[in-house]
Amino acid sequence: MSSTRLVGWLVARDRRAVVAVSVFGAVLLWARAPFAVRNFWAEDGKIFYQDALTIGFFDSLGTNVDGYYHMGSRVVGSVVALAPVSAAALVNYLIVVLVVAWISSTIYLSSETTLKSPLSRVSLAMSVTLLPIVGFESIANSANLGYLLLCASSVVLLGRQQTIWRRTNDVVFVVVTGFTTPLLICAAPLVGIRVWRDRRAHRRYPPAVAFGWMFGVVGQLSLVALFTFGSRGLGEGRSFQRTFFLFLDRVLGYNFIPFWPRITGESYSGSVSATLIGRALVCLLVAFLITFLLFRVARTGLRSGETNRVAAMTLIMINGGAFWLFVGTLFSTQPRYAVFPAFCITWSVLIAAELVGTTGAGNDSRTRRQASAGIVFLLLVAFATHWTPSELRRTGPTWSDGLRTAEEVCATTSSSTAPVQILPVYHNWKVELPCERMG
Repeated sequence: MSSTRLVGWLVARDRRAVVAVSVFGAVLLWARAPFAVRNFWAEDGKIFYQDALTIGFFDSLGTNVDGYYHMGSRVVGSVVALAPVSAAALVNYLIVVLVVAWISSTIYLSSETTLKSPLSRVSLAMSVTLLPIVGFESIANSANLGYLLLCASSVVLLGRQQTIWRRTNDVVFVVVTGFTTPLLICAAPLVGIRVWRDRRAHRRYPPAVAFGWMFGVVGQLSLVALFTFGSRGLGEGRSFQRTFFLFLDRVLGYNFIPFWPRITGESYSGSVSATLIGRALVCLLVAFLITFLLFRVARTGLRSGETNRVAAMTLIMINGGAFWLFVGTLFSTQPRYAVFPAFCITWSVLIAAELVGTTGAGNDSRTRRQASAGIVFLLLVAFATHWTPSELRRTGPTWSDGLRTAEEVCATTSSSTAPVQILPVYHNWKVELPCERMG
């Protein structure tokens, strides 16, 4: 096959995969979070949409939230502001679905260097929707898109950009991620292993995505240093012990143990109970089993010439754990921060499952393939038992009901704005809508 025909075949294959995975990802998100169409979630309405309505796109883009900049979420909010107010929640949902479809298809395409099986790649791509911890508060909203973008950017950094449109997509992707969350800096070890891998393959220049990563990270941190430095301090009541327990509970237990008790946003700052000790011991057992699996797979993988995949599997797992311990100890242990480490564990386990299934011969090979399928099945069972998102994310007032109340306020008072209640209700989040937009 000539190089021209090869490139054409790759492009056609990629296009088919993008369409299929994007549609599947969008349908899966709708199936898990149909309620999200009814109202905004937190910052989606209160900050990104309201700021776009009141101060405009460019001023809102230059306004920080919690000490850093959220380009992706700001763009979503500004597009939503162009729609009729009555359809704002619906349009916000549809745009988020499109972004998640982009994330899923990018993960599928870029994971081909670490995952060879299409089933494994689809499983990883869909995990940004299926992971139980995503359903706590991060599903189907733009406020927490940064954590999903971070997951996909990590896969991109270890990917292989074979065509010009793949290189363009992946560079744009990591730049958008960098200007959406400063946490992209935590992917530095993955950039290092990508450069190392390319040097082993005798490539002369660093990959374009490494420069994209650098541009996004340096750009975000430069803006923070120039305009918002010192506006966000360290978290209160920081404790390594509590952070480690919450890693066991929120990252390991809730995501990878079927029927694990539902979590809350609490940080378990009270006394230690027998229940908490029992949960910690069960999670430690699971952690030991995963570590044992990775250790055994690494040994057999190295003997089989799978050095790159073994190195990636190991670093991904370490990077995910270090991310949680670093962010949790210094800033916060909120459940949304568990999305990335849970994704890293899923990714590493899928690589391990493939390596288990592809090393060996004869009867041993069949046994290994069965073990590989069993590992993937257990992952899916754990995800399925936490299919329903948290009550916090599902329940509350609707945008349409809030609009009717706001219209009455505008009609019966001299106020220039009226509040519309959004989710979550426990924080009393509201969008202050200009009355002129509801006429």
